[in-house]
Amino acid sequence: MNTTNTEKSIIYHLEKPIDTQTQEVYLPPKQSANVLFNFMTKLDYLKTILKKSAMIPRYYEEDISYLNIDGLPKIAFPMKCFCDIHMNKLIPHMKFYGSYGIGIDKEWGILQGIQPLQYINKASYLAKDFSSIFSYARKLIEVGENNNYENYNDYLLSSLLFMKPISGTMYRNAKYETKNFHDEKEWRFIPDFRPVLTELPLLIPQEQLIPQTINLYSEGLSRNPDLWLKIEYDYIKYIIVENENDRDDLISFTMSDIEADNSEKLNLISKILVFDKLKEDW
Repeated sequence: MNTTNTEKSIIYHLEKPIDTQTQEVYLPPKQSANVLFNFMTKLDYLKTILKKSAMIPRYYEEDISYLNIDGLPKIAFPMKCFCDIHMNKLIPHMKFYGSYGIGIDKEWGILQGIQPLQYINKASYLAKDFSSIFSYARKLIEVGENNNYENYNDYLLSSLLFMKPISGTMYRNAKYETKNFHDEKEWRFIPDFRPVLTELPLLIPQEQLIPQTINLYSEGLSRNPDLWLKIEYDYIKYIIVENENDRDDLISFTMSDIEADNSEKLNLISKILVFDKLKEDW
């Protein structure tokens, strides 16, 4: 997992930590949700989150061909994704990503550095300017003239990781699917590698961008708690399961397998919602 000096400068890690704390007063939204949801396809994934009191990022492939950066059609980096969608509009999102979900307090998420994405119009000046300056920065690295521009390179990479086209393709379930990404109102948690002693890269090398390798790197993340999004139970607002059998299963799991006092366990159980029942009223 070693990288070259050129790759390290702009493609693999940021040089300086980001302050994720804010002193601003939180203003509850009036037209977007006040909770950030993450959905999954299996009840076991939900159990893992509750058992570990943490959400574990995974590496995902992102198609960035819309930016027209030579030699960089796609990238893969670790993230945990959330949607900022009102509950009564979640059905299309859940049909695609799964009927099991966890909703966290948005104010808490903001304090953890979870960031809304910037959706890019491929035909905009923004897309063209970003492509131009990113490509120029890579050329400076290739000729060894990047020493005076590390802060700028960090900014470019950070921006890239929180960008997405308005619509495009994504790799899911062993195939590429076309989606309107703007509908997802996505927020992202990307772990900070800088204070962590690890050989895992922020970006997977281009020559290793195959599903098997991406999964191996993700397994590495699952063994490194310093890169997880730790969450206290108090900041969980909703737990969504598919049906009543799942609810009963999760209640039993919570009471027997989660290390917490009974009041915390009962509080968690009170947050469980059954999707089959909810959609009757949506």
